Amino acid sequence: MVELAIDINAQNREALKWILNYHELRKAYISLTEEFSEIAATAYTGMPHGSGVGNPTMHKSIKLMDLEYHKKWLIVIEMMERTLSEKRQVYLEFRRRAECLDNNAVGRPGWVGYVQARYADWHERRYGQGYPPSKQTMSKWMNDIVDVTVRLAIRQGIL
Repeated sequence: MVELAIDINAQNREALKWILNYHELRKAYISLTEEFSEIAATAYTGMPHGSGVGNPTMHKSIKLMDLEYHKKWLIVIEMMERTLSEKRQVYLEFRRRAECLDNNAVGRPGWVGYVQARYADWHERRYGQGYPPSKQTMSKWMNDIVDVTVRLAIRQGIL
């Protein structure tokens, strides 16, 4: 039972990493695809090559596996985002922005105040009433988002 709990926590951490860093990881994926395209274009010129360090075919296959892994995770995150309501999408975007600030200090996590204030402002403008969600509510929202993402990732075969 302990192994299962550790495995679930690892899955949740991996999903959370992809959720919160989606935009940066998507940029990395695009960079990987461009790099792989360049490698594929220069791979065979018809001329014999000298012996380099390592096996070029192995390096290409590893890069291709990384590319597939990235692609599957990006698809999972995009699928998860399509399941979210407008309110949860806004919350997630504020949560991602807070993660980029890296303002975690001792005590309450730094993202809490940032997200509460911006979400309440957005809710006021959108619905005419301020609604600052509690830390417990925001944690529950994030846990729900992570749970959906983990289920989708398992279904896609990456967890």
